[in-house]
Amino acid sequence: MTMPTAGHATPLQSARDFVADYFEALERPDLARMVRAGSGDDFAEMHSATRLLAAQAAKIARYEEALDQYADHGFWDDALPGGPLALHDGGDMARNVLKGRPAFFHRD
Repeated sequence: MTMPTAGHATPLQSARDFVADYFEALERPDLARMVRAGSGDDFAEMHSATRLLAAQAAKIARYEEALDQYADHGFWDDALPGGPLALHDGGDMARNVLKGRPAFFHRD
């Protein structure tokens, strides 16, 4: 898994929290303690939750990358030869990211 950034849990830690909460709701505090301690990473619930949360983290990372590029002043700088990059992009980055591709995805 990836290392957490300031204030952000990894998909693995988020999965542990989710699955432990699930076991607590089922009145299985023994399993919840195991999962929180990292001893239940082989549980089927953990595999499912980790895959789901890793996919969500990747999706959010793609969104953040595109937003960072759109927010960069240089992307809108009309003093660039040929005009601003935003003019040439025409929303391609957003469409790519929404389709699950990298922001700068080209078929060729």
